[in-house]
Amino acid sequence: MGRDTCSILLASDLSACGDRALDRAIDIARRRRCKLIVLHVVEEPSFAERLRSPESRDAELQAAERLLLDTVGEVDVPMELIVETGHPVEVIERTARLRQCDLIVTGSGRNGGLGRLLLGSTAERLARTAALPILIVRKRPHRPYQRVLGATDFSEGSRQALNAARVFFPDAQLTLLHAYPMLKADPDPAEIEAAQGEAQRAGDAFVSRHFARGGAAPKLVLERGLPERVVPDYVARHPTDLLVVGTHGLTGLLRTAMGSVAERLIQLSPCDALVVRTVPVEPLA
Repeated sequence: MGRDTCSILLASDLSACGDRALDRAIDIARRRRCKLIVLHVVEEPSFAERLRSPESRDAELQAAERLLLDTVGEVDVPMELIVETGHPVEVIERTARLRQCDLIVTGSGRNGGLGRLLLGSTAERLARTAALPILIVRKRPHRPYQRVLGATDFSEGSRQALNAARVFFPDAQLTLLHAYPMLKADPDPAEIEAAQGEAQRAGDAFVSRHFARGGAAPKLVLERGLPERVVPDYVARHPTDLLVVGTHGLTGLLRTAMGSVAERLIQLSPCDALVVRTVPVEPLA
């Protein structure tokens, strides 16, 4: 985000659940003094549908525009409303690129529309192709994010995800959670102690390397077990407003790209989620 101003893209399905994402996007835009772009995508009709009733398609677009205006209402941030026809993923990516957006926000409804897709193929494709963080909003935003949990494997991917969280939510309290599974199903105490010690050393080095330049260092939590069990269980036991997940970690927790572990973490955790696709870093010459 090297520009003087930033922009946030809200992908809205105009559902009642989508109001939560709208409220959160407005709050972020207000606090960061960003422009908010609200996009609704009307999926492209089939050829037969276009032949059968072209007038009804125009009426559907006009109705969507009116509903979008009514849904958004009057807000105190700079805003642009867009209704387009096409494939949701392609339109979202194109709009975010042309408008030079810094963040994509969407809801998480599972009963149809864009929110349901964004927890499946759409989110996976966006995470793989769009060089933008994606904020999936589940809960009604009663306050700014205060307690942020970063699922980390101490990789470059998780560093970029945590950095994005610090950029967008600098006032939040950040906790790093690392899950270290054991190779044996029934390890002895010495093996557990050795694994925990290794994880502690890696975590301390990660925090020292990436969080030592001013500001409060995050809390580091180490728990034994598989990440898809450890992370949702931790969220259930500790108040958490936002889960931060990277999608191209190199090893361990985020070793796969939004296809298994990372997607499971988002689906199993009831809080909002910030999904950040890793941008490859060129090695120093």
